[in-house]
Amino acid sequence: MTPMLNEPLSGALHELLAARSLRERNRELALALVAAGNRGESNHLTRPWTGTTTPQALPEGLRLTAHSVIADHDAVALRATARTEGAAWSLIAELRFDAAGRIEQCHHLLVPDSTAAAPPAR
Repeated sequence: MTPMLNEPLSGALHELLAARSLRERNRELALALVAAGNRGESNHLTRPWTGTTTPQALPEGLRLTAHSVIADHDAVALRATARTEGAAWSLIAELRFDAAGRIEQCHHLLVPDSTAAAPPAR
C-alpha cells in the first residue's frame, strides 16, 4: 500500500520537519550574531561591551567563540567565550526569535574567566 500525503503520518512528518528547520534556522541566526560581533558589529551578544542606552564602540580585538548552541523551537541557548587582548569572559545567552527570525528576547550572563592566560609581556 502506498502512503498518501493526506494520511496522519504525513502530517506528523511535516510537523517534525518544520520544527527541525525552525531549530536549524534559529541556531544559524545565533551563530550569525557571533560572526557579526567578530566583524565589529554591535548586536544583542555584544551589549555588555557597547551598552544599551548610549552605544559605544566594541573593545579592540574582541573575539567571540561559540562552544555550544542548543535550539528548541523559538529559543536558542548559546555558550561562548569572549576575549580581548587582556581579558576573557564566559558568555551564556538565551535568545528567543519570532516567526520572521527577529530577536524577541535576549538574556545573557557574562562571567570573567579567571583561568584565561595573562597576555604575554612586551
